[in-house]
Amino acid sequence: MDNNRLNALLKRDTDTAAGLLADQANYAPLEDDIAPLRTEHAANLALARTLEEQVMADDQDDATAQKQGARQQLKALGTRLAAALQAYAASATNTDEDLAGRVNYNATDLNRADDASFATIIGTLRKEAQPLAAPLAKREFTADDLQAVDTQLLRFNKKLARQRASTVSGSTARQTLIGLLARNTDLIKKIRVQLRPYQKSPTKHDVWLRFQGYTKLIILGGGGPKDDPDAKKPA
Repeated sequence: MDNNRLNALLKRDTDTAAGLLADQANYAPLEDDIAPLRTEHAANLALARTLEEQVMADDQDDATAQKQGARQQLKALGTRLAAALQAYAASATNTDEDLAGRVNYNATDLNRADDASFATIIGTLRKEAQPLAAPLAKREFTADDLQAVDTQLLRFNKKLARQRASTVSGSTARQTLIGLLARNTDLIKKIRVQLRPYQKSPTKHDVWLRFQGYTKLIILGGGGPKDDPDAKKPA
């Protein structure tokens, strides 16, 4: 679950907790049935808030995006480097008969490789290129290009390590937070059942409308606001 949805769920639960308390006197006849649900919902929200900073700060999504950016740049450089090495390996000036086999990679290989294998392939190509700067420059892969490979490979490995560390350190807290918010979604559904008689009530209809308003889930990012489908159908 991404951070946009987590933020939306936390806001929904915060609004719900405040709304239920503010309207408490207006659904007083149902207090015995709603109070336990409201109390558990508030307790879950309080615990979720203690986990929020840790989970939102683990920047797992950001680390992933940065790693993918470095990978895309490396893929373009790696494809060109492989082509230059293969051209040199097939040339009359090459005396290393095994070079062609060691640099036999293409864009498809890079696309299909997982992150660890991708880094290994790029590292292998870079190692082969190290003593061949002049022949590669003739084949449109310059010293600046080799430097760019070094820079982007270092960046990619750092982002990969950061993503792994973020995933490990944040996974337990994130899953706990997700579980608390999922439980609160269930509790809101149960409260909705209790308040549903007010939906057509001539005197309590406003309570129902307010409940529908503060339990609405709005997710910002990734295409704009989205309503929570659970809030639109009977629980």
